Amino acid sequence: MASKARCLTCDDCYFRKSNLCALNLADPCPTFRPATRGTMVSPRQPQLVPTQQPRYATPRMALA
Repeated sequence: MASKARCLTCDDCYFRKSNLCALNLADPCPTFRPATRGTMVSPRQPQLVPTQQPRYATPRMALA
């Protein structure tokens, strides 16, 4: 049985619940942080992917 996704509102935001929000918007702003059990939930961070170090060219000796 599929459940419907709940629409987030500003009333679900930590800043609004803590009276720290100064905005009066219809939709949640980019700084929206869900309030869970009275604490702020930090946003998910992207996973760091290691990259291969570039190979630097070895310096050539100048020809005289």
